[in-house]
Amino acid sequence: MVLLNKMRAIAFVTVVMLLALTACGGGSDVSSPVASTAVPDASAPVTTPVPPTAIAAPTAIPTAIPTAIPTAIPTATPEPPPVLDAFGFVLGLDRGAYVTNIPGNTDAQGLVQLEYSGVNVILSWVPDNGATIEGLVSGTFGTLQSNQTDLTFDTVSESKLKVGLEIGTVVGFKSVDGSGDVVGGGLIGAWNCVDQATSFTIMVIGQDASLVQLRLNRLIDNFDCA
Repeated sequence: MVLLNKMRAIAFVTVVMLLALTACGGGSDVSSPVASTAVPDASAPVTTPVPPTAIAAPTAIPTAIPTAIPTAIPTATPEPPPVLDAFGFVLGLDRGAYVTNIPGNTDAQGLVQLEYSGVNVILSWVPDNGATIEGLVSGTFGTLQSNQTDLTFDTVSESKLKVGLEIGTVVGFKSVDGSGDVVGGGLIGAWNCVDQATSFTIMVIGQDASLVQLRLNRLIDNFDCA
C-alpha cells in the first residue's frame, strides 16, 4: 500500500512539470497545446478491494434443543386392608396383621392366629351348643394357665363387650414370673353370633396393656357376624 502511494506521487509531480514546460513555450513545431490530462489526487484514500475470503461467513443459526418433557412418576395405589372372610364371618384387619389358619377350619368350628403389630391374637369359634359366654372365657383362661406353668395368671378386670349387635364379656389378666415381676398380660373376650349359632372367643396377649386394649377394640370394631 505504501509503495503504491509513492508511485502515484511521482507520477503526479512528473505531470505537473510537463504542464509547466508547455505553458512557457517549447518551439514553433508545437502546433497545438497539449490537452490537460486529469491527474488523480494522490491524497485521496484508495479503496482496496476486499478479497472474497475476507467476507465474513454467515453466522450459523443455532438449532433449538428440544426440552425433554418430564415423565410423570406413577403413584402407587395403596393396597386395601386385608379381610378375613372365609368361615362364615368377616374380620377386617389393619395393614401389618399376619393371619395363620389352622388346618381343618370350617364355618362351624376353627381357630386362627394373628400377629398384629406388637400383640398376638387367637380367635376361635365353636357351635353354640348352650355354652355360656362366661364358660367360654373361663375355659380359655384355664387353657392358658395349663400351658404356661412357669407363670402365674391373675384376673384384673371384667366388663361387657359389644360386638355389633351382640353383647359379650371381656376379662383382663396379667402374668407374673417366679420373681413376682409382671411380664405381660392380655384380654379374653367371648360373644355369640345368634343367627349363625356360633360362639366366638378372642384372646389378645402383649406386654403393653394399652396396646393390647387398642388392638382388641380395632378387631371387635371390624368384626361382623355376617
